[in-house]
Amino acid sequence: MKRVVIFLITSAIAISMLQACGPSEEEIQQREQARQDSLEQVKQQRLEQQRQDSIEQARQDSIEAAKRERERNRIKYDNNGAFSVQVEAWRSKEKAEAQVQKWVDRGYENAYVVKMGNEETGDIWFRVRLGRVATKDMAKKLQDKLMRNHNEKSWISLLNDKSSSEEKAAEEEKE
Repeated sequence: MKRVVIFLITSAIAISMLQACGPSEEEIQQREQARQDSLEQVKQQRLEQQRQDSIEQARQDSIEAAKRERERNRIKYDNNGAFSVQVEAWRSKEKAEAQVQKWVDRGYENAYVVKMGNEETGDIWFRVRLGRVATKDMAKKLQDKLMRNHNEKSWISLLNDKSSSEEKAAEEEKE
């Protein structure tokens, strides 16, 4: 029995010594807290990087959208173009000229008036038109811009030789 008691005491001392050699409970908790703090710091850094990446992507998207909008609004005028966009028609030349000034003030420097009709019958109209463009697609683009920016209904006019010469005369008279 003596041996058993000695064995138990020796075993207890050995176990105590082994525990004393290892880290204490407090040290284990501190290590775990340091590990958790490190993981939280890495998580915060990743979130901040994602936020920065998101901001940069939004900035790039905004720049691209602005470029697309500028391109969508860019109208290539052509003095020899076959199309224009008519926005108004008036019986009074004075009213038509006043409307031309309204369009010039809005940024359409190429607004002009075309006189159309039959003077013998008195059926005369003064048409307010914007620009001359080379293609129907460009005229459609101008028409869309007018609707988008000014909620203005309009129509595309194909310029024939007669109206073209009348328009050139109106432009020269304007200058």
